[in-house]
Amino acid sequence: MQTRSAIALILAVGSATHVVAADGSDASVRALPADDSVILLAQAGGEAVESVPSLSASGSAAQIFGGDASTGPVQRSATAGYELTGAGIGSASIPEQGVILTSTGRGRAIRFQNGIFVYPAVTAGIGHNDNVGGTSTNEKSSNLFVLRPEAVAELKRRGDRYTLSYAGNYGQYQSSSEDDFTHHDLWLAGDNYFTTRARMGWGVGYQRRSDARGSTDRAGASDSPDRWRAPVARVIGIYGAPKAPGRLELEASWMQKRYTNNRLSTRGSDVDMTMVAGRFFFRVMPKTSLIFEMRDTWSDYTLNTSPHDNRYRKLLAGVTWDMTAKTTGIVKLGRGYKDFDRRDRRDPSAGTWEATLVWSPLTYSVVKLQTEQNISDSTGAGNFTDNRGYSLNWDHKWGSFMTSNVNAGMVRADYDGISREDNTRNFGVGVYREVGNNFRVGVSWSHTKRDSSINTLDFRRNVTMLTLETVL
Repeated sequence: MQTRSAIALILAVGSATHVVAADGSDASVRALPADDSVILLAQAGGEAVESVPSLSASGSAAQIFGGDASTGPVQRSATAGYELTGAGIGSASIPEQGVILTSTGRGRAIRFQNGIFVYPAVTAGIGHNDNVGGTSTNEKSSNLFVLRPEAVAELKRRGDRYTLSYAGNYGQYQSSSEDDFTHHDLWLAGDNYFTTRARMGWGVGYQRRSDARGSTDRAGASDSPDRWRAPVARVIGIYGAPKAPGRLELEASWMQKRYTNNRLSTRGSDVDMTMVAGRFFFRVMPKTSLIFEMRDTWSDYTLNTSPHDNRYRKLLAGVTWDMTAKTTGIVKLGRGYKDFDRRDRRDPSAGTWEATLVWSPLTYSVVKLQTEQNISDSTGAGNFTDNRGYSLNWDHKWGSFMTSNVNAGMVRADYDGISREDNTRNFGVGVYREVGNNFRVGVSWSHTKRDSSINTLDFRRNVTMLTLETVL
């Protein structure tokens, strides 16, 4: 692709998924049953400011690349609910002040004499998946065991902050060992503050993950998940004081995704992704700002004959606010344009939006609504997919030690070039009890149902999990 030159290496951006924590009492970010991307408003100087998620404990490539060819909302909604996420118990529930791209630790830290703090945490889960492969017939069920170790090392120097974080997800199926998985996320990041107006966040990382069977449309069903690795990098520069009338953000992201097995079907999914974006925030009220954003994403597939090389541009305008202690939100509307390199491909455009609304009627109860539209690259069927996703999440604390979570979501996928439309619905509920300041036990259940215009692609899945989390 000729235009992917030095410009793409200097500026550019992730998918502007912003974070949302309604209050400092619980900054844990829970995914939908399918590891959906989320948004967080970090607290800096007593003021909610837009921030971007890092590849930390619960991060994923999807958080940086919302339109990633194989980690888009359709795939995430269909993925088996085995990914354990950090829940944020103990003192870990309060986010680090002024975080840009560094990671936040959970629990109390181990302090070393050289000024480094280390936050270790472990989550273990035992559960049951009644449709491991996500098939419409001959469903295979299995018990499973999942272990998630986490660690964040933190160093602060002269107002700057640096972190090195690792999160793993190791899973074993009792009756379906071919679906076992070992995931690794490593992320080195720094937040640098040069003046009261100028600051920057940067990060480099490495991921080893897999696509669960049934979560993509690649030809030829494999007997094991498609495994991949990806080095990633991200930088964001911010100019503008926290309470200034205007603020400018420039961002750059890059990922090189390579599959390592099932090469007959996965070689066409190897892709280099670069994103470019700029945002301007104009304050119209003390806690309300207008947003104007342009974002370009280049997807360059390594297969010379691939028809999917493209540039995806989003032009967005919206508003973000923190009007009261009860309501926080960010809404962006605009249009997306996908421009394929192949001249015989139709270049689609569509109205697009990204929104997160958080309502906290009580200090111990938080309701979050999220919705997004994206034109995603094909994972093996059709030319591209028009995805519309919606999710609703409710976290509630019933007492000093008991919390619950209820979530529901839906993704509608319209395929271009073939006669296919999918509607995937998720529903989940979990109850958790803290045992002292260091442990939390929980039980959760999630249900996924996909209705497709191609009947053989319909499936249902139920996943139950019993979890134990521990921090220092």
